[in-house]
Amino acid sequence: MSERDDRPEDATGASDDASVPSEGQPSDDEAWREIVENYGDRPALEEEPVVRDLFEKKIDIVETVDEPDAYDDMWRDDQEGYVPPPPPPLPKPTPARLLAWIGVLGAPVAVLVLIVVTQITGRHFSSWVIGGLVAAFLAGFVYLLATMPSEPRDPWDDGARV
Repeated sequence: MSERDDRPEDATGASDDASVPSEGQPSDDEAWREIVENYGDRPALEEEPVVRDLFEKKIDIVETVDEPDAYDDMWRDDQEGYVPPPPPPLPKPTPARLLAWIGVLGAPVAVLVLIVVTQITGRHFSSWVIGGLVAAFLAGFVYLLATMPSEPRDPWDDGARV
């Protein structure tokens, strides 16, 4: 029995051993050597006859129409651009809500101003002034929290605006 008969073969009859080249096909080394030797050479192609009828057809020349370029409109600086509508007026707060916002925003600013004035002039303010500003801040904050709506204005409104 020969060495070739001992090797398993697949259904096509080819050997599983890749090191043995099959008959009639060049080995990998020979194929690579051929590729390297012919590198840069143009393959020889068969020349096909050119059909002359395609080039002999006459084409009627049609007047060209100047179409405006789509990008010209983008860069054109004209006075007829988009003018958005005026925004709606700001809602007017109730006097109690306005006073609460003044307490929440104005009291800390007033405390900072008093601190700066105290540092510059050396004059000390009574604790009643600072206590009153802290009370105004807390009262405004509590009022704004207490009057905040618990339900959205529109049940389907998630707050997003486009």
